[in-house]
Amino acid sequence: MGGKQSKQQDEVTSNPSIPTHTASAIPGTKSEESKCPMHQPDGSYSWDWKQLFKAAEVHGPQGKKPLSKEQQEQSKQAQAAPTNPETQSEESKCPMHQPDGSYSWDWRQLFKAAEVHGPQGKKPLSKEQQEQSKHPKSSSDPVQHDTSRAPPSQSESGCPVHPEYNVYSQPIDKTNQMPKGVKTQLPVASQKSELSTNRVSSSIPKGGGSDEQNTWTYPSPQQFYNALTRKGKLGNDTSEEDMESVVALHNNMNEKTWAQVVEWERQTYDESATPKLLKFQGRPTDLSPKAILKHYLLGHPLPFDRHDWTVLRSNGMTVRYVIDYYYDETRGKDMVEDEKLPDLNDHNASPTLLVDVRPALDGPDQLLSRAVRMPYKVWNKETTFTPLPLKGTPEMATQVQESIDVWKMIQESTKPSSQKQGMDGTTIADISESEAKEIAQSFARVLKKCRKAQKKVDSCGSEEECMRASMDLTMCMGPDLCPVQHKTLLKTLGDDDDVRIEAALSTLSECVMYREERRQVAKTQHPSIF
Repeated sequence: MGGKQSKQQDEVTSNPSIPTHTASAIPGTKSEESKCPMHQPDGSYSWDWKQLFKAAEVHGPQGKKPLSKEQQEQSKQAQAAPTNPETQSEESKCPMHQPDGSYSWDWRQLFKAAEVHGPQGKKPLSKEQQEQSKHPKSSSDPVQHDTSRAPPSQSESGCPVHPEYNVYSQPIDKTNQMPKGVKTQLPVASQKSELSTNRVSSSIPKGGGSDEQNTWTYPSPQQFYNALTRKGKLGNDTSEEDMESVVALHNNMNEKTWAQVVEWERQTYDESATPKLLKFQGRPTDLSPKAILKHYLLGHPLPFDRHDWTVLRSNGMTVRYVIDYYYDETRGKDMVEDEKLPDLNDHNASPTLLVDVRPALDGPDQLLSRAVRMPYKVWNKETTFTPLPLKGTPEMATQVQESIDVWKMIQESTKPSSQKQGMDGTTIADISESEAKEIAQSFARVLKKCRKAQKKVDSCGSEEECMRASMDLTMCMGPDLCPVQHKTLLKTLGDDDDVRIEAALSTLSECVMYREERRQVAKTQHPSIF
């Protein structure tokens, strides 16, 4: 039998016409494929599914059969022995590769914390080595390396569970609690009057930050105006002079809304709850299911705005609240005309603005709170919360059509405008004849004043020379065409902040170009004036 097998092997090795896979199928022959643990002597491949429930076995080098316990013990001793890194091959850098040439993997590593590996994929560092890597010894290298741009370690970064947002759900810079970008407090290109940049702190605790006492800060009138411009919500009935009162109403409404959110949390979750506002999002174009039900089935007016607020509880859980804002002009009949702005914490101010606050139906607990807990508290007079009726009053029924018109206007405001857009996204509407005359006269004065600067632009040669000439022309036209933007630039020059100065200069250039665009539109619509 042995002679027959030896003769069979000799025939295979001496006959190049026999394919490799045929040779490997001959019992008793050895090929590269036979080193596979799944390869059977008859040339087939099989796998015992029961191996999935057995402890991981240490395999020999190049996929040989499992090592014996004695061989595994010798492998561990060889692994513990010191090795010379210079003599290690590229293959030995694999974390699964053992000193004896075998490969092993402990499946329990899947359930362990991630380990810090050495350079070039070497085996995991020991705890002592990991500690040394975090606090390296000082080097005698005379070259000073710049580490200011190196990413902070996990312990230094102190990343909170939740990021911080501004009132428009944009990530903010934690150093100044401002949206990223310096232009948020600079006048836009189309702006004609100066707006305040003062911000008011709210009483609403802010979630996601490390400071327990941190509260939300409301946007300044300038920021609010910039946001309306960016979203294309500046209509003919919205002027720059209205921003102070608009922001005051906005802040007052948020305070009233938060008071109702806190009441919901304390009545349906925990009496001593101290929730925080993580973020909130305006969704004016989306009707909530409750608003749809109230309007189409019960004839209630449509809301003029909707917000979704994400509240952070003390246990780390988040709850989404849906808020619909309604307007009832009949509630203001008995009001005395008062030009004073509403106080921030006056919950009785602006009775014509109604707030419908409730947790979103994102789970069974929220459903139980809305269907059972809060109604019981209201019925038992254990809460100051007063829900809005599902069906509006007879007076509100007369305002249904007006609410529909407002809703349609909101929908139209989100569609791309067919009118010409300015540099800052402002729509350049039709220009009246009187406006065209004013534009023509102002440009005539400016071009006469800046004649020399204009000649430099027309005769410049190199790119650098043209850029400088163009900037000189912009600075010459700025005081007449864009006084607000020019004044802001002069203020920033004393701040010694290159980024802010560059942003202010960019805003001034955009304003001059915007005025030029308006001049072109006026010239097209009223050619006889020009």
